[in-house]
Amino acid sequence: MIFQKRRGRRRQTYYELTFTGFVFAGVACFVLIAAVNSQTNILFWALGVVTGAMLLSTIMGKLLLKKITVTRSVADHAVAGESVEVHYRLANGKKLWPTCAIRITEARHVGNLSLLPEGYCLHLGPGQNTLVTTHLVPRYRGAVELREQRLCCSFPFGFVNRAVHVLQPQRITVYPRIGLLNRGLLARSRTFSSTGSTSSPNRGGADEFFGMREYIPGDSIRSIHWRRSARTGELVVREMTSNMPPTIIVALDLRSWRESADGRRQSEQAIELAAAWIVRGLMDNFAVGLVIPGSARNVPLMVTSGRSQKQILLEALALLELEDISPTGNSMNLTPPEHFRHKAEYIVIALTAAKAALDMVPAGCAHTLLTLDDPASDHWLHFPTADTRRAEDVPTENAPSA
Repeated sequence: MIFQKRRGRRRQTYYELTFTGFVFAGVACFVLIAAVNSQTNILFWALGVVTGAMLLSTIMGKLLLKKITVTRSVADHAVAGESVEVHYRLANGKKLWPTCAIRITEARHVGNLSLLPEGYCLHLGPGQNTLVTTHLVPRYRGAVELREQRLCCSFPFGFVNRAVHVLQPQRITVYPRIGLLNRGLLARSRTFSSTGSTSSPNRGGADEFFGMREYIPGDSIRSIHWRRSARTGELVVREMTSNMPPTIIVALDLRSWRESADGRRQSEQAIELAAAWIVRGLMDNFAVGLVIPGSARNVPLMVTSGRSQKQILLEALALLELEDISPTGNSMNLTPPEHFRHKAEYIVIALTAAKAALDMVPAGCAHTLLTLDDPASDHWLHFPTADTRRAEDVPTENAPSA
């Protein structure tokens, strides 16, 4: 039984009769009936004790949760199947009364969690604050939204549970599982089989000589070629090229996922494979890009390295909706910038070799085709952590993908 008392939009109070309270209330009813029928003083005395215990449990819960504030702190991204720390900062605003036996959890959330955060505070003195640490584990990639924090206390007898819900929406982007690539799979790639950087034909670096041009106000005087300038009578500057790291572009082709009976499971495996290539490339300081032909979600065609690039690409994979992928979508405007085109290698990930298309690979670019109907595809990825979900936990046709 739940009784609700509203206190504005951000804080709501509930009174809940626990199972122990139901049993105790049933005993109280029997004592009441026996006392009325027998008119025995000791039964009336027992009824008063029972009633007093119920009132004391209700009043104590109200006093303990009075002037208690809570603030949640959690990372804005997570990885499917991996634990994420959730911190709750509790503050007791009362000057005299302490707070004890408070349970903290999430009342409402959107998204699939295999472990819901739940913490416990044994004692919090007046005017003090404490940090309660717990964990949550998202089951699938996508987005998880935590909406309300729940503080509840049933001290001292556990008959009546007083709960306070505090509204604090927070969104967590859940990346796909990130595994380790098989060495044999890496050997199939031209880019990963060689190391080092290559020279790009772009101006603006400081590594190799590119050419000469006229001086423009604002150019550094160090770049002026004084000998040529003295001979021609006009100021000219040297232009240099910069070394460009090896470049890979992951092309995730899921346009045919509806044509397979197990298309959703294969698509989730393909997304995890794409995430592994992206992370491995960025770990090796490669320039990495991502294209998803047919997707309604715009993926920034940025080919670069760094932590921000990793977040951008993994977030694009996390929020990818299979239902929004057009089976007839073209690959226009999916080519990399001109200076990457002759150096980039495309890692094309498709579901089947029969439906694999290379229309997103520009002419002259090297590519490596990976299809999930390959007999060796089950050994391409390895997930070393013990708490990651198994492959059979990938959403089926009746389960949401995000």
